[in-house]
Amino acid sequence: MRKGLITSRLIYSIIASVILTNMYIKTPNGKLILFPFMICSFALTIKYIFMLFDKDKYARIFNKIYTIGFLLFMFGFLIFWCYKGIVDKQYSMLIFSIPFWIAGIYIIRKRFRNNTEIKESSKKQEKKLRLNFPIVMICLLVGICLISGILMLFFGIRDTYRLNILTKNYLITNGYYYNYEIYSSDKDGTTYKLYYKYTVDDKEYTISTDYGTNYIPDENSIREVKYNPNNSEKAILVGSNSKNGLIYAGAFFTFGALTFVIVGLSILGVFDKIKIDIVRTYIGCLFTIIGIGVVLLQNGTTMSFIETIKNMKLWILIPIMFVVVGIHQLIQGLKTQKN
Repeated sequence: MRKGLITSRLIYSIIASVILTNMYIKTPNGKLILFPFMICSFALTIKYIFMLFDKDKYARIFNKIYTIGFLLFMFGFLIFWCYKGIVDKQYSMLIFSIPFWIAGIYIIRKRFRNNTEIKESSKKQEKKLRLNFPIVMICLLVGICLISGILMLFFGIRDTYRLNILTKNYLITNGYYYNYEIYSSDKDGTTYKLYYKYTVDDKEYTISTDYGTNYIPDENSIREVKYNPNNSEKAILVGSNSKNGLIYAGAFFTFGALTFVIVGLSILGVFDKIKIDIVRTYIGCLFTIIGIGVVLLQNGTTMSFIETIKNMKLWILIPIMFVVVGIHQLIQGLKTQKN
């Protein structure tokens, strides 16, 4: 039974290694993005080979190498995130990266320290965390972020619901892209407001996006338009809109704060009696949601997965890898059996 499970995992890791190696060789740019994932896939492959031959000592070594690859990806992403925040002078991004830094540090402490050290450290942490002013301030900040995120989600979902009710009886026609104008421009790039034209009863109307996008579609590209049958000039573009942005922002704040809460509770030993690894399971869910969310957000502006891939180019690998790593972390977290 154990050998069969290990063999199946070995096959998956070999397939992943082959695919990543092929991508690495054929990709002219962005090789650095693939490097951590290659470390993970090769480490898992060698780990399962050693496990097949009951060499658990060596398997544990490559399991740690796998963890190093995962952490390279995670901290590399965080460093880029903070760099962008500093360059763009959006310092709130630095604050909201704190929970993810803590999650990464937690993984390091858990995976590279033995059980005795972890227990002793947990006892010390319990004493330090009782009435520590910095901890209280951090908890206050996390609480504010969590409440802000929930409120953003509430208003974003409410506005989206109201829009759906308002346009429930609208009719659908095809809109054809024909022009754009600059929505915003800075040193990081330019976003555009897109214009579409649609025809109702032989009369032509125009409509534009209410958000900025870096994607400029081909001329006459089709995107669905919902219009009021009693007043054809009143219409909306099907897909992403400014109200969706509030939902995504709310999800970002909420999940960021929850990461902090879950890691903190884990450090305090709240989840010690639970057989699954709560933190790892949560991080797996979070990474999967982020990866899928990024693709769906981009797809909402293009209305076609093919166009989404074409627009994102090499960067499509990032959300895909988020999903792959997230699913793997989720499965491993759910399988963890604590003593």
